[in-house]
Amino acid sequence: MQVRDRLLLAAETEFADKGPLDARLADIRADVGVSVGALYHHFPDKSDLYRQVWLHALADYQAQFWAAVGECTTAREGVEAGVVAHLRWIDEHPARAKVLSATRPAGVEQSPSNREFFRNTMRWWRTYAGYGAVRALDFEIAYALWLGPAQEYSRLWLDGAVTAAPATVAATFADAAWKAVQA
Repeated sequence: MQVRDRLLLAAETEFADKGPLDARLADIRADVGVSVGALYHHFPDKSDLYRQVWLHALADYQAQFWAAVGECTTAREGVEAGVVAHLRWIDEHPARAKVLSATRPAGVEQSPSNREFFRNTMRWWRTYAGYGAVRALDFEIAYALWLGPAQEYSRLWLDGAVTAAPATVAATFADAAWKAVQA
């Protein structure tokens, strides 16, 4: 594994455990066993490292979400698959999920991959809304109804407030999401 990738993984753990403000570059560097110069060669400062960790987590999440939804042939299948993929990803990647639930770095909404993800997801939604399968809603509202409850449960689990792993309750949240958005 390349030094940059090892730094990203160590930083992911550090940011997940301590948050973006309390995470220390010295601890990240020591965990990987690289010099100060090697760290700064790849990332000019802590905010850039955090932004890269955040974007890496986001891209991983979006790829798994879209892989689950994009090939579905019915609206119900897609809505439910999205919720299941969301909760499974949280369960399998708690450090990345903690990073994404922390402070969002400036400018990530404008990343090309993020814009493409939302363009594809909105197109998918509008197609099924046009068929009358899901409610024709502004996408922000559709997203909140589709993934909001699952996202809130995920936050509770990541904080230790609930014990049932997200993937184990996915069917319940998937069914509720479908009931909330169906036309």
